[in-house]
Amino acid sequence: MLWNIYFAYFHSQLRYGIILRGGTKESIKALHIQKKVIRLITCINKYESCRKKFKENGILTVTSVYILEVFCVIKKYKGELKQNCEIHEHNTRNKYDLHTQSHNTSLLQKSVLHMVVRLYKRFPLKIKQLDNFN
Repeated sequence: MLWNIYFAYFHSQLRYGIILRGGTKESIKALHIQKKVIRLITCINKYESCRKKFKENGILTVTSVYILEVFCVIKKYKGELKQNCEIHEHNTRNKYDLHTQSHNTSLLQKSVLHMVVRLYKRFPLKIKQLDNFN
C-alpha cells in the first residue's frame, strides 16, 4: 500500500517539471526528501544507506529521473538538434556531440535545450551512438 502511495503521489510530483529544475538546489532537496520517504517505507534508520533499497524496489533517484527525462527530450527534439559532424566536416573526437549554439545572453544559457545539450555531451560515446538517440 505504501509503495502505491509513493508512486501515485510522491514520484509523480518528483517527475513533474524535473527537466526545468534539474540542476538546481531544489533537486538536491528533493533527493533528501526522497531518501527520507524510502527510509520511512522500508523501516531503516536515518544513518543507514538507502542505495540497496532503491535497487531492490526498482526506484530511480532524482538524478536518474533527470537523466531519463534528458534522454526523452533528446528523442523528442532529435530533428531540431544537430550534431557537430552535420555543422562541419572536420573529423574531431567530438563529432557525435550535439552542437551548442553561440549565445550572449544568460537566458539562452539557462534554457532547457541548452542544458540538455550540455548534459548530453557528458554521456559516454556508446550511449551517444545508440540508434534511438541519434
